[in-house]
Formats: sequence, C-alpha cells, structure tokens
Amino acid sequence: MQLFYHPDLSSPTIQLPEEESKHLVKVLRKQKGDKITLIDGKGNEAVGIIENDHSKKCLIQISSRIHHPLNRSYHLHIAIAPTKQTERMDWYIEKAIEIGIDEVTFIETQNSERNKINTERLEKIAIATIKQSKQYWLPKINGIKKLPVFIDEQKDVVALKLIAWCEEEQTQTLLNQLRNSDAQNVIILIGPEGDFTKHEVTMAKTFHFAAITLGTNILRTETAGIFVSAALASHY
Repeated sequence: MQLFYHPDLSSPTIQLPEEESKHLVKVLRKQKGDKITLIDGKGNEAVGIIENDHSKKCLIQISSRIHHPLNRSYHLHIAIAPTKQTERMDWYIEKAIEIGIDEVTFIETQNSERNKINTERLEKIAIATIKQSKQYWLPKINGIKKLPVFIDEQKDVVALKLIAWCEEEQTQTLLNQLRNSDAQNVIILIGPEGDFTKHEVTMAKTFHFAAITLGTNILRTETAGIFVSAALASHY
C-alpha cells in the first residue's frame, strides 16, 4: 500500500504538495477517480479520491478517516551531536525512525564536529521513512541546541535521563538502567566522535542524568543512536 503525506487531513478536500502530486500522477500514473491512502504524521489515516490529477497540485476528496493510537509503550527522545558528514545523519534519522523513536534533538558540545543542521532536509527524510515503513506518527526533529541549554530544558521533565559516555571506568549499562526503572519516558544524550568531556558529564549528572556505557566497543555517533533505539524496542 502506497502512502501519501499531508500535514492536515481535517478538510474535506486537500491539495497535495507538488512533490507528492508529481509522484502520484507522473510516476504512479494515478488518474481522476482513483483512490489513495494518506497519513498526516499525527496518527490519522485517510482514504481519498483524486478529483484533479494535476501533476503540481493534485486535489483529493477525503472519503473516510481513521485514527491510529501510538503503538509503542514508551517515549524515546535522543539528543545527539551531529556528525561531520551529513549523509551519516541522514542515515541515522532514517534507521532510527524505522526502529522506533519519538523525538530527536541535535546538540552542540565542546567536541562537536558540526554546529549547523538542515532540519528541513531531515524532516523530508523522516516523512519518506514513515511512508515507507507504514507508520502513522511522525517523530519530532529539533534543530541544534547547546548542550547546557538542552539539559536545563529537561530539568522538570519526568523521565529516565541518561548520558552515554566512553569513560573506561564506567560500568553502568543501558540495559541495567532500563531494568531498574519503570519509566516510560526516556531521554538519552549521545555525544560526538570525541565524546563528552568530563565537565559536560558532571554537568549532566547535576541535572539527574545517569552516565552509562553502551558496551566495550567504541561506536560511531550514529551507530550509538541506532543501538539505543534497538535496545529500547527490544526491552519494552
């Protein structure tokens, strides 16, 4: 089943964005009167009938709607330092969404390789991913925030708060923390290739983030992010 995206399915008639219209008419060869299925990234699915098969502004008449509750029992928010190569962050967003994630915030740390991110590009990747993997909820993607700002914003959030750290003496694992907590809301900090500094970890601990290890192997930033998503999907 091919899914199409529109951010608002509440109106009786909607106009698809140019990119979606072109794919519908030029690639899939859909015509006036054909039925299509749409999602809005907010849990809603709709069946629509093509009223106008214009390749730049296709009009859809909505015939039925259904709401899908979020089927995960947990909420995962990963704050991650963007990699130097944008392709690696593109890959991370795609795979993290396929596995399961609710929110991503990019953070600037002392050892960060990049302090700018193209959120519009990543949102397009996110939309394409939920369409491909047949999901109804679009994860939230936030722009870059400095690490102290992000940590301070979480001070009143009730959650299991963790910071992944490659310190050799660190023995507390992600799975241990998950097993010892009944929290359904999880926030995890993942640093750049150069890792978090001791000062940054100390600051995070002050705001009730527990330091954890993701194993004995040193992981790339994006691999660490995927590991976390997979671990939570398996645990819950």
